[in-house]
Amino acid sequence: MTTQQLMSDRLRLVPVTVETCIAELEKSPKLSALLDADIPGCWPPPLVTEETLHQFISMLQADEVRLCSWYWIQTSRILNGRDILIGGGGLFTNDDNSCELGYSVLTDFQNQGYATEAVKAILTYAFSVRDVEQIYAHTYPYLVPSVRVLQKSGFLFNGPGKEEGTIQFLISRKTAD
Repeated sequence: MTTQQLMSDRLRLVPVTVETCIAELEKSPKLSALLDADIPGCWPPPLVTEETLHQFISMLQADEVRLCSWYWIQTSRILNGRDILIGGGGLFTNDDNSCELGYSVLTDFQNQGYATEAVKAILTYAFSVRDVEQIYAHTYPYLVPSVRVLQKSGFLFNGPGKEEGTIQFLISRKTAD
């Protein structure tokens, strides 16, 4: 699976690669160069751990790559001429060709519409470029901003989630059109 850079009004979505994951694990300034963006001192966002990065590397090196993920970079027109890394997220393809969506945004950039903007760009990519029929997302019901991102992006509540206490949302190619 080839992942391409995506653009939205305020964001540049840069594909996650083995090289970027290694640079991130090493806390190397190379990550900033690879992304052509500043890396805030509060990076990474919630839920992005060393274990997550090792899992990403394994998935990206697999014979059949099922991970399609991006770094979310706020474009420079908002800051002093330098782009800044604010979050990340993407898709994992299941055996039935459905996908699961996951994302995380730095606290300072939450509740400003960035996640919705990025998710909509990812959905457009998935439904126009890839042979995807359904995309699922899981969250906790008390994470109201996350629920709102999914609702504003066209996802519909679909019952209990995979993990205890979570709920599932679904969007299909038919409902996304």
